[in-house]
Amino acid sequence: MIICHCNHITDHEIREIAKQLAEENPGQPLRSNQIYRGRGCKAKCGCCRPMIEALLLDCGYDVSVAQKEDLDRLRQRRFTGATNDCPGFS
Repeated sequence: MIICHCNHITDHEIREIAKQLAEENPGQPLRSNQIYRGRGCKAKCGCCRPMIEALLLDCGYDVSVAQKEDLDRLRQRRFTGATNDCPGFS
């Protein structure tokens, strides 16, 4: 199933990347940004982040939702889109 429509990332790919990250960094929580980087891309619209995090939690991984530098960066952005701007959900 496609989880990220912008980057065409599937649930299978997320599980593979998460497994590899968990093996490389045991005991460390996973972040959605690591999934994008593991796929060689970046988040675009960000609508899939909650689904990626939910999938990681469902697979039994600890998840870190945000870190201070993420929050600082987000405070500088202005959201101009509507909730139906997410590809695949309009």
